[in-house]
Amino acid sequence: MGEQPLQSSGTNEGNSPAISQTEFQALVEMVGPDMPDVLLDLLNTYLEESAGLVGAIQNGFDQGDLSSMLRPAHSLKSSSASIGAVRLSRLCADLEAHLRGSLPGLDVPKQVLQIAGEFARVQRGLAMEKAKLEQ
Repeated sequence: MGEQPLQSSGTNEGNSPAISQTEFQALVEMVGPDMPDVLLDLLNTYLEESAGLVGAIQNGFDQGDLSSMLRPAHSLKSSSASIGAVRLSRLCADLEAHLRGSLPGLDVPKQVLQIAGEFARVQRGLAMEKAKLEQ
């Protein structure tokens, strides 16, 4: 794979939007641009489910049970990619790879903090997208 893990000081995360407009528009087209209620339901479900997944990752870390973080990291990676939260998806992919043993040396405490912080950015980004759909 050869990619460097996505760990940063947090200073450059504001340079890119939390939600990729290209990916989000692909989702809008897939759902149907004339079906905002369906898209709103999808976004609300994502936000609710993802909050639980972030919590499960944090709980696993807090309890020292790294193996319990694997499934929520995988699920959050996939669902985040589908709504255009590219950076969050990548952070989760790196955590998942580390937990599977293919990305040694990852700073897990920092990664967990970055996932939580990026999820907060995603929540704000999706709130803006939802406001546009509700107009």
